Amino acid sequence: MSRRIALFGGSFDPFHIGHFLVAQKVSEDFKPNRIVFLPCAHSPLKRSSPVVSDAVRIQCLRSGLRGFRWAEVSDWEIRQKGASYSVNTVRRWKHLYPKMEIDWILGSDQWAQIREWRDYRELGNMVRFLVFPRPDVPRPVTGLRMKAISLRIDLSASEIRERLKRGLAIKGMVFPEVEKIIRKTRSYR
Repeated sequence: MSRRIALFGGSFDPFHIGHFLVAQKVSEDFKPNRIVFLPCAHSPLKRSSPVVSDAVRIQCLRSGLRGFRWAEVSDWEIRQKGASYSVNTVRRWKHLYPKMEIDWILGSDQWAQIREWRDYRELGNMVRFLVFPRPDVPRPVTGLRMKAISLRIDLSASEIRERLKRGLAIKGMVFPEVEKIIRKTRSYR
């Protein structure tokens, strides 16, 4: 069995079926011991913070991933407060699990900005990047270890937020448990 952990960072604002399908594909194709979902406190490359509270994002992740033994949710980045830098997260996981190899899951939109990430070369020395394609975003060559995830997802959290704001249905875009939480907390109105 592999001695790998795959870390999946992001806003998860909200957690949706696309996030799940990417993680499931990683679980099947790359066979890490587990995949850790790490909702960030604030992405340094995004202008705005997550729309809903940290507690709601964590609750949606935990509800949507319940029953999937390969999945785990960590609030570590949220508890650090301020900007979430992937390199700091990976340093922490390397410290906790020094014998494990680490993969970092990200979309090709983020991959295209990798040179803007804090200490991206150090990060690249610590992880193998697993990149899933996003619409209309090229994948640059950077010399970092990268494997493509052969799955295309044409669904985004911003699209779901916009649909909710306009009062449109999101059935099939999020797990039913996640939709219940969103509706109950009146998130994204």
